[in-house]
Amino acid sequence: MKSRISKKCFGVSVAILICLCAAPAAAQDSMGEDAAKAGDVPPSDLQLGGYAGLFAPDKEGTVLGLHARYRLGWFEFGGFGELGSEFISKYAGLGATAGLAWRTPFGLRLAASGAFGLHAYRKVGAGLLTSDPGADGTTPFAGARVSAGYIFGRGRNHFELGMTGLYDGDLTRPTVTTHYMDENWFNGNTYEATSTHTIGTDRFGALVTVGWTRDSL
Repeated sequence: MKSRISKKCFGVSVAILICLCAAPAAAQDSMGEDAAKAGDVPPSDLQLGGYAGLFAPDKEGTVLGLHARYRLGWFEFGGFGELGSEFISKYAGLGATAGLAWRTPFGLRLAASGAFGLHAYRKVGAGLLTSDPGADGTTPFAGARVSAGYIFGRGRNHFELGMTGLYDGDLTRPTVTTHYMDENWFNGNTYEATSTHTIGTDRFGALVTVGWTRDSL
């Protein structure tokens, strides 16, 4: 009886010893696989972020926006919404992008894409020292965006910081005539005035982008 119990205890002890010896080896293998994968570029990722910058040369101004981009291999698709100011006049833009993206194992991301969407303008050509209300209008646009960014960290979630150069050209340039009442500064008399303004422009810009990037499994 004692012999059987001793054999069972010995067998259990050997099994426990084997498990204890195998666990560190398995853990080491797992760490080795993770380390090997750490330098891999995930097949896809999603980026959500915002941007701010300046544009010129036809009309100088500032722009703020939000964007979302999804990369699948070498291809990238996305969308954006932005608000811009050109002195007195304002505009809002809504568009989509599609193009190519390259991400390196050490965190660099380069992308180039085409863009298309709509621009809605308000108070284009409005006067600072007159009563001219300016003109409102909407026009489609097409353009391009070229960006470079750095993705920080090795987990699935990253902080990303970058720069983007853009070009947007409005595809239609409607002319709007506005009739309004103005006042003569010298005698105070009012009179009917007419102004004509063109909706749409070409816009080159430089943006600083910040965002959150999540890698796929």
